[in-house]
Amino acid sequence: MSAANSRIERFINNLRQNLTDGNYYEGHQELRAIAIRLVKQKKHSRAIQLLYLGALELCQYNQWGSVADLASFMINIYVEEKLPVTDDNKERIYGILEKLSQATEYYPRVYEAAIQWTIKEQEGGVGDSQMHHFIGCLQRNKGRYQEAEQHFLVGTSESPQALGGMLFDWAMRTGRQPDYGLFVARGVLKYLAIGWYDAACFCWKAFVAKLALALPDEVKQQQQQQSKLSPVYYCNTQPLVNFGQLLLLAVERADGKPESPSTRVFIQIRNNYVSSFGDENGQTVNDLLDIVGEKYFGIVVHRQQSLFDIVNSMFAAPSSQPRIQSPSTEAMD
Repeated sequence: MSAANSRIERFINNLRQNLTDGNYYEGHQELRAIAIRLVKQKKHSRAIQLLYLGALELCQYNQWGSVADLASFMINIYVEEKLPVTDDNKERIYGILEKLSQATEYYPRVYEAAIQWTIKEQEGGVGDSQMHHFIGCLQRNKGRYQEAEQHFLVGTSESPQALGGMLFDWAMRTGRQPDYGLFVARGVLKYLAIGWYDAACFCWKAFVAKLALALPDEVKQQQQQQSKLSPVYYCNTQPLVNFGQLLLLAVERADGKPESPSTRVFIQIRNNYVSSFGDENGQTVNDLLDIVGEKYFGIVVHRQQSLFDIVNSMFAAPSSQPRIQSPSTEAMD
């Protein structure tokens, strides 16, 4: 064992003794002071290792405020030293977040700092897709569906399927007779609006696969078609479920020309189904469909809001049914 590792182990052993004796504050402050001294000495890798191991030790005693403080300190070193977004650097954050996720008061502070680090190092965008997917999965597993949705939208290729399954679970938890189509529309419309058609398809397929198992008498598989969306389903009791599928099929055939047959189909779908979203959701759905019409069908619409504001406007947490309003962009900035 190197001398540096031996010192780190000694510091951690001192922390363990403090924690065993119930001296949580003293242990936290002592370790923090050592980390500050290491940073001043330009021994950043040692400081990071010390903060990481110390945070994990404090997790065992549910000292979540101290855990968040040490984790935030570690991420700040990442930022100040412009450390690259590598698997090793992310794994430390993941290890802490996985345990800290049960502390709702402190958890957002750490994952938001982590996302901001990846944004800075990747020079813009929305941050590291793998980190977004990881955070989305943690939030989903804790039943924080609204927060998870935000991260799955900008996650990895695995995120759309995860979002589709989660939206179904969300629907099942909100009432005896949820409007399933209103839930899956959250994923389909937003993925289409940001230009990720394949993700919209995977989200839909994950959702409807669960729906078909839950409602076998209402959701029937139709004759196979050559489509990314296959198999195609028909739901005889949930019109908005059919809306999501018809919209995806129309987009698949789009050629960007306002006068084409696929564009006429898109307009007909819109006219037939938008009123079913109700007054509360109709404006946001129309805004999203304006973006879809422009992006895939060549229908130019002048709008007041930015794309990001419109997409985020579907982030309100539903009570019995999802509301498609109340903008919230903080986690996506």
